[in-house]
Amino acid sequence: MKILRDNWLLFSIVALMICGLTIIVPQLRLMAASLLDEGGRFTLLHNKDGLQSVPEMTSRYTVAKAASGLSVSLNATKDLSVEVENDRTLRLTALQALVVGKDEAGALELAFGQTRFSLSQQAPRGLFATAAPAPLEIKAQSVNSVLLSHAANAYITFENKALSVSAVHYLDFFTRSETLSATFNSLLIALVSTGLAAMIGVSLAYLVARYQVAGSTAIVFLVTMASVSPPFLGAYAWRLLLGRNGVLTSYFGWDISIVGLHGVIWVITWLVFPIIFLLSHTSFQSLDAGHIEAAESLGAKPSYVRLSVEIPLALPGIITGLYLATMAALSDFGTPRIIGLDVNALPVLIYTSFLSEAGRNPALAATGSVVLITISSLFLMAQQIYLARRGFAVVASRALERKRLSSLGHALVLIGVSLALLMAFTPHLTVLVSSFMEWRVGLPRANFTLANYTTMLSTGLGPAWVTLSLGIAGTLAASALGLGIAYVIIRKRYRVIAPVLSLTVMMPYVIPGTVLGIGLIMMFNKAPLQLTGTWFILALAYLIRNLPFTVKASEAALRRVHPALEEAALSLGARPLRVFVTITAPLVLAGAVTGATLTFLHIVTELSSTIVLYRPPWKPMTAVIFENTLVDADFGVSAAQTILLMLIIYVPLYFIVRYGQIQGKSGG
Repeated sequence: MKILRDNWLLFSIVALMICGLTIIVPQLRLMAASLLDEGGRFTLLHNKDGLQSVPEMTSRYTVAKAASGLSVSLNATKDLSVEVENDRTLRLTALQALVVGKDEAGALELAFGQTRFSLSQQAPRGLFATAAPAPLEIKAQSVNSVLLSHAANAYITFENKALSVSAVHYLDFFTRSETLSATFNSLLIALVSTGLAAMIGVSLAYLVARYQVAGSTAIVFLVTMASVSPPFLGAYAWRLLLGRNGVLTSYFGWDISIVGLHGVIWVITWLVFPIIFLLSHTSFQSLDAGHIEAAESLGAKPSYVRLSVEIPLALPGIITGLYLATMAALSDFGTPRIIGLDVNALPVLIYTSFLSEAGRNPALAATGSVVLITISSLFLMAQQIYLARRGFAVVASRALERKRLSSLGHALVLIGVSLALLMAFTPHLTVLVSSFMEWRVGLPRANFTLANYTTMLSTGLGPAWVTLSLGIAGTLAASALGLGIAYVIIRKRYRVIAPVLSLTVMMPYVIPGTVLGIGLIMMFNKAPLQLTGTWFILALAYLIRNLPFTVKASEAALRRVHPALEEAALSLGARPLRVFVTITAPLVLAGAVTGATLTFLHIVTELSSTIVLYRPPWKPMTAVIFENTLVDADFGVSAAQTILLMLIIYVPLYFIVRYGQIQGKSGG
């Protein structure tokens, strides 16, 4: 068979099946959960005071008083009449024939027409009661009438478990003030923080790229470091500094607090500014000198050249940076959760609706997930349409010479860059100082100590080993699978499989982490694929969430390798697999290392999917640190754990950047 003879075709099919099972199917299940509506339920209480309905335990059905009892209706259509026969018996009457049976769980079932009710009862027992309450029993009286016997003072529940396709969850979502405010807040946070970050990032990127600024290489390196900081670190540190009882607010006696919507926007602005800076800086550096010189030779003023030539030509990088920053802000779970408190945002609403012990509402979580994915997809479509409708290509490119700044101008640029870096690294500095301070009752004391690190080491490094094992395993798996998929897309180009595979592996990029985690739980929560609560579901989530990085990095590297090198080896009789392993893979190693590094950094700092999926003992460091910030825990030990996490992040990043493997970061 052709499939068996072509190893790459077989790999493509297997890869597509894996991606479909872990990416597409869970999202389809989420969509189905948002569109499926249960039939509803109602509960009746029959005691010495008579028969009455229990509104708190009734949904969709309307139970009203009638001349001889109660009338139960759905959508204004009378379904059932309930009358009191005696103190332990009710008479049920329907317009259609009543059929008595049992459901799959062995509970009594009452069916008529398309409706099937599963019956259950709750009967309170006295303190010294020893006998079990009388069970539910049904006895047919006629074709459309039955007698229901029950225990004394029983709450009797009729639950219609039939599922139907309905938009009721979406109607509920867009008519409830809670969900509307969460959606509005998420959009406001994303757009305002991205706008502020753009003003800072694009301006500084232009100055550093187009002018001779002292230490420009170090500036880019520091911004790169800031771009991979843990997403919840800023919220944790700024709350520690400027919370109601923060270090600075208490020391200076300020009656202010950063906690709230304004604090979320402030923290996320400095979280996403490095993304915009790096991509804008790359775009400004790659501008063609010929275009600018042509405009200047025609007498255009520098300000006009900047606005009409330089910025428009750099728009691909700027727009991409804005999109990535918006996605990072929109899907951020940790910051609103830590510093927002009463601020309702979509990722937090989805999480609490799905996992909260009180008020759990999986249907609302599924609907919110679909809404969040839709918003993310609309932003992506807007970015793609804008870039596709405009041309940015140049025939040839000649590097620009950096302009000299006046002494005052140079000083102002350095001050601006320093302030931006100070804001970006304030969380890192705060955590570093906090880790060496003594903490009592949640407040720091100006005593230098190593006790926090001693406590961290004595309580075990289990979370660190979990983080490292997941980081290494997820990186290796994503790198191997991503390189293979990139080879299929660039070299093999199968007519159907290649484009479908390319589209599928990019889907996790627009799926927020909380949504991805909920989809995986729905998919792998039952045998034979029961992975929920294990190490493997975390590794799987990290693998598929980071495939876009490894695939795109490998694609870029493969485009720089001429196919003639592979064709020469094939013409000499080498097998395709050997050609790939001995020729192609070594040539794309630099690009693969770039993708692998980004993958590792994202895995060890991942929070949004982790907080949904982890279960003890498989608890990564991000989950430990995040939970400690939400309770009255020892902030010194949490700070020491954060420093350990930062070392895990920055040590490999330093060596990769130092030896030229990464020139910037293209994702958030």
